[in-house]
This record gives sequence, C-alpha cells and structure tokens, in this order.
Amino acid sequence: MKKLLLSIVGIFAAGAMFAQTYPYVDINQISFVSQANLQNCNDSSAYFGDTIRTRGVVIMDGNLSEVASGSITGGSRPFIHLTDTANGGAQFPFSAINLMGVDAGTSNPNANIINALAGDILDVVCIVSEFAGGIQLQPLSSTSVSVVGVANAPAPVVVPVGDLQNNQRVNLLTTGEQWEGSYIEIQNVTVTGVSTFSGGNRTEITVEDASGNRILVADRYLGMRMSGVSTVNPNSPVAAGSFVPPAVGTVYNYIRGVIVQDENGPCYPGASGFAGGYEINPLDSNDFDKAASPAIISNVTRSVLIPNATQTVNVTADIIDFDGVVTSATLFYTADQAAPANLFQSVAMTNTSGSIYTATIPANPLDSVVRYFLVAVDDSANVTSSPSSSITGPLNTYFYTVRPNGATIMDIQFNPSASSDASPLENDTVTVTGIVTASFQVGDLGYLYMQDPTATEHAGIFVNGGPTSVFGLSRGDEITVRGIVEEAFGFTRLNALTVTATGNTGTISAVTVDPSDAVLFGSSASPALEKYESMLLRYENPMMGGQVNVTDFNLGFGEFEVGSGANATVGARILTARQVLGQAQASLDVSYTSDTAQYGAGLNVAPVQLTNNFSFDAIEGILYYAFGNYKLTPRNNADFYNVTVGIESLTSTQVETSIYPNPAQNQVNIKIDEAYEFTNLNVQVVDLTGRVVLDTQINSAMSLLNVEGLEKGLYLVRIANGSETIHASKLILK
Repeated sequence: MKKLLLSIVGIFAAGAMFAQTYPYVDINQISFVSQANLQNCNDSSAYFGDTIRTRGVVIMDGNLSEVASGSITGGSRPFIHLTDTANGGAQFPFSAINLMGVDAGTSNPNANIINALAGDILDVVCIVSEFAGGIQLQPLSSTSVSVVGVANAPAPVVVPVGDLQNNQRVNLLTTGEQWEGSYIEIQNVTVTGVSTFSGGNRTEITVEDASGNRILVADRYLGMRMSGVSTVNPNSPVAAGSFVPPAVGTVYNYIRGVIVQDENGPCYPGASGFAGGYEINPLDSNDFDKAASPAIISNVTRSVLIPNATQTVNVTADIIDFDGVVTSATLFYTADQAAPANLFQSVAMTNTSGSIYTATIPANPLDSVVRYFLVAVDDSANVTSSPSSSITGPLNTYFYTVRPNGATIMDIQFNPSASSDASPLENDTVTVTGIVTASFQVGDLGYLYMQDPTATEHAGIFVNGGPTSVFGLSRGDEITVRGIVEEAFGFTRLNALTVTATGNTGTISAVTVDPSDAVLFGSSASPALEKYESMLLRYENPMMGGQVNVTDFNLGFGEFEVGSGANATVGARILTARQVLGQAQASLDVSYTSDTAQYGAGLNVAPVQLTNNFSFDAIEGILYYAFGNYKLTPRNNADFYNVTVGIESLTSTQVETSIYPNPAQNQVNIKIDEAYEFTNLNVQVVDLTGRVVLDTQINSAMSLLNVEGLEKGLYLVRIANGSETIHASKLILK
C-alpha cells in the first residue's frame, strides 16, 4: 500500500513539474552511440549538454553507493543506475545509464534517488553530462525526480570480459560501450591482481578470463567495502563493509556489478595511467560466487637484499590454503635474462614450521640479474604463483642484481617487469651513494635529488625528508643516504633516515634527449621515460642549429609543452613556477611560467609570461612524475639556454602603443593611445634571464624612459595597467 501511495503521489507531482516543455527522450536514445562514432573514438551522447525528461527502472537500491565526497552534504556522493522501461525493464544494449544523486548546481543529495529501491520506475528531468567517458544524468532540482511506478528489479546480463576489455585492460568501445551503466555478470574469471590503498581502507582487484582479457573490479558500491571499514554513505544499510580481498589465483564462477567507464586506451591518450577502462562494480556480497580457493603466498622475503658474488640467498614465504592443504611449493630461478619460465632452475621449498617455506638460490657472479618466482599447489589442484602473472601476458618475477658493495640507485629504480614500474625494493631499507643534482641552496630547486655518476639510466632518486643537514648540501656533493624505498603514486623516492656527506665531490652531466622523440613522449605517461625518472636531463633539438620551442604555453597547473621546432607534433612537459611541498615540485627561481598571474606571485625572480613564440637552445632539469605525467623541472633560470622570443607574440597589443627609437641608446619614447584612459601604468624592462632591470611608472600618454646604464642587448618591455598587460615588445639597446 505504501508503495502504491508513493506512486500515485509521484504521478501527480510529475504532472505538475513536467508541465514545462522539456523533451522526452528514452534512455536507449540517450545512451546509444553508432558503430561509426565508436570506431572513431567518439562515445559521447547525442544529447550531451541537453536538459531532457526521461524514465527508467532503478537497477539497485539508492543506499548502496560508497564514494566519499567532501563537497556533498553528508560526505558521500550518491548515484544509481537506470535501465530503459522498454521490455519491462529487462536490460538490452544501450539501455542503461548512470543517474547522479545530487541536484545540479548544489551539494544536496536528491531524496528520491537516495531512497529509491530496485524496481522503482523514476521519472526524471535532468541534464545529460559526461565524466571520464561515462554518460550520466544529473537531476535539475530537488523536485525533478518522481517515483511513478514499480517493475521487477532488472536481472544481470551475462557479458564476456572480452567484449569489455582486452588483455591490456583497455576498454573496447565498439563492443563495450553498449553495456556502460548496465548490471552485468562475468563468468569463470581468475584474480590476477589485488591493490589495497588509502591506508588499507580501499581495494580493487583485477580478474581475467581464460583468454587473458582483463577487467578491474572496483569499489564504488557496498559490495567492495573492506571488512571492518566504516561505510561513507550515511544511508547505508550497514555500518561497515564485509569484503575480504581474495588471494591472487582465486577463481570466481561469476562476479556481478554495474559497468562504469573510466576512459583509457589509445582513444584517450591523455587519460590517467590509473584509469581502469570499463570497470565492474559489485553491489553487495551476493554479486560474488567464489570457486575453491587456491593457496595464498605472502610475506616473500630474502635473507640478503643485494648479495655479493659469494653469498647464497635464502627465500622465505608464508604459504597457506584456508580450505585445504598445500601439497607442494617450488622456487624457480635463473640468471639468464633471456630464459623463459620453463627453463628456470627449480628448487623444492622446505616447510620449516607452520606455514613457512624456505629455499636457497646459490651464489652468482657479479652483475648477474637473478630472477625468481614461487609456485604453490593445493589439494584441489589449484596453482598459485608469486608474483602473479597474466595467463597470456609476460612472466612477472622477483629479482636482484649481484653487487660488490650492496645496493645502488639503479637497484632501487630498475624493474624488468612488464606490468609494473614500482621499485623492486619498495618498503625495504637500503643504503646508496650518489652525487647531489638538486639542493635546498638559495637559487636551486628546493628539493634534494641525487644521481649515480656511473650510469645513464635508472640512476636518479628523490631524497625525501632526512636530517636538517640536508639543507647544507650543494650540487656536486657526494652523499650516502640510508632510507626506506617508497612509492608515491607512481613516483619512486627514498625516505631518508640518515644523510651523510662523504667529503668527495663529483660532476653529473645531463643526459640529452629530443623532446619530440615519439618513443619517449608519445603519451603523457610513456613507460619509456621511466628509465630517466629523477635524473638530470637536457632537452635539445637534434637538428643542427635547431631550437627547443614552446609548442603549448599553458597546459595548466604551471606546466607547458616544448618540442623540437615550432611545428613539432610531439612534445615534452615542463613544470615551473609552482612549489607545493609533497605535491608538484617546481623551482621558485625560474621566471618562465604559463600564467604569471596565477603562478608568478611567490617567485624569487621576475615572472615572464610564456607564449608559443619562445624558444631556447636547450632546457635542463630533473625529470619528475606526478598526476599521471612526467615533467621536467628546471632548477633555476640558468637551466634555460639562450632564450629568444619571436616578434609575433610581442608586437600584438591590446592598446595602441609606440616605443621609439628602437634600437635605442640612452632614452626611448613611450606613446600610449590618447583614447585609452588610465591613471598610472607600470613599465618593466626585463632581460632575457627574466631579471627586471628597470621598473617604473608613467602617468601620461607621452613619456620618456631613461635606459642609460643598461648593457647593450635584447630586452623585453612590458607595460601593465594593474594586473592587465596592455603591451609587450622587444627593445634593442646599442
């Protein structure tokens, strides 16, 4: 009776609200994208940006979403999914869509969405929008959603993983887009990766089918809320989650959930390296059906992190099968970098106590790279490997390099795995020696980097924290750092416990690269750049006499792009004029910036607004990684070699202005359009290192500027009315 009463009230409310002339569009029409568009990487709705009215059957209860948001009242961003009312709510291709639970232009959850039940039929006036490639609806106001009927809750549709993602976990638009927003079921999949993050409060798992097609199982709903972790949805039916992450190798008969797109792959070259593509999001614990569990291999350690040529290495692991017994455990190893898995040497692991197993790798010659992995079999014939490897992908292994005197920076940075660039020594305590390439000294980067002078790849490392003595170090000092290897969102760093200057000094020469090298810079997070992370690089045009040109002067967040030549189609990112400790690193002693108003105020040098007409002989700096992109961070203005500015960018003016004579000697005249009204104008003369050599004001349309005493050469003259630059031009003094 309550449900019927709600429906009747909803119908009358909807009638009053929808007296306005919003066009009615079926969900199928909103979601549909033609094959031709999908093949051309266009998965946008034809109704993007429109305000429309639609009607759909609710797929899940409105209290199951689990996405924290500080900008939403209640601290949780609610949303549900709807399917087209055709076929009684049974799902079909392009029939489903995401409905955000917050009213447009507000931070207020919509009551009829957060209280919706699976099977409710909602009538909605909404704006059609997109996020990360996913089509979504947002209610226009608090009265824009009404319950107008009841249907059967939609059942899941069985969809092959290979229709959604390939073996690289890249979304397949032509076959996957039709299921975006739908409640589906994938069958007979194996867990190949488990990622726990946010201090252990969140987890995601990667599963793949028998053909190696992989998909991410994500945690936007209650079904993946970690066991014992409080729910963030204030309307959640439970106070805490119950999901326990499975072991790698776990087989599921099926996993159910709604498909949400987090765009990735070649259609979205600028997408974050963390994007999962078409992700399946289980609603509750009933969306998992687990087969017999394999043994779990954990806490894999070795007795010597970096052995010398005389030391054997004992490998120890905790191996346990919770629903059976471990029947065998084997260590496989090789020092042959070309050897496939079937040619690794095998050693049976010994069960020393409880669930602890041990095996020994014999000593190997200096500079040998020893790879190894572990395999366990249980009484159900389930096989587990550690580290895990994709069924059809490359072999993943643990490894170490035999060194005469312990770890080097290269041992921290180099990982031969095709599926991970994380340090193989992550969370380990190591001691390494190198030469300081960036320091806290006045006029330097303001962060400490060190580099091994004997290598040209994987040779640099960011030193985080440490004793106050680090502030006294200078470029060229040789230092020994003992610290813990950490990964910070894909950026490897050494969290220093002790930093000691050896008293020796050394010189690091920048590695020269072409900023338009398509292999290195073909995408914003090209894995080919990983080998140069935290190293001193020099961007230089390989053409004789060629310049490094600014090709996009404002990528946002203090970043701009440079390439080899003004018409370069491939470019490299530069980060300047932004320094937030613990986040993006940039020097306060670099003038050249993408936006002087936003990023120039706190600099130690005069900011210079970049345009696409700036060019340099070369640019040096430290290669940094953050927010899914590699970017060069010059340490000060001296890292920019022979800056020149194209006249095109400087002769354009907002106010008619003349500066003459030019070239000049001791004085120049400044003539401002008499029709332009002003009280005072600020005039700056800036040399090509970014240093302001003359700063004065004028208060009349015709003024005389005294430049006597300035050295001969090329200068920039900038005239501003408050924060607005009304004129910029070159001035030559002879």
